[in-house]
Amino acid sequence: MPTLDYETCKCGSRPPVVLQSHFTNNPISCADCNLEVDLNQLNLSEDLVERIAQWNSFYNSFYIIWLDSGEYEKWAKEQLSSADSPVNKRGLTLRDEIAASITCYYWWFIDNAAAEYKPFTKCPNCFGQLTKYANKYNVNTHICGQCNIIIAT
Repeated sequence: MPTLDYETCKCGSRPPVVLQSHFTNNPISCADCNLEVDLNQLNLSEDLVERIAQWNSFYNSFYIIWLDSGEYEKWAKEQLSSADSPVNKRGLTLRDEIAASITCYYWWFIDNAAAEYKPFTKCPNCFGQLTKYANKYNVNTHICGQCNIIIAT
């Protein structure tokens, strides 16, 4: 199903993009407005677009298990949160490939409703300092310039 026009990025200049799983076919969103970016605008190979779609399905498998809040919730959360998990390793590799065409960040999963939640101050991958990312809607997001990870804090 195609993305509705009002859910598609209309930013004039092409801001960075974010590899961020969605329950749609397109996990690429604009870092400034958070709306979907038309993949045809990004000059990505057909092979890369296919691997991005496969990763989106893979990621959503873990996300759905976490949302289910059943007996595998903790395990799924660990997979989504760990820099060493296959889902994040694949995502970070794809982010690198996308970045060959355009600046790309990887959206990091957080469970900010958890009782033990503490806002990130360090990158979950390299433990470097995070810096505020100024976006169109002033959403409180931070990035790691080393890893190109973006986190809602």
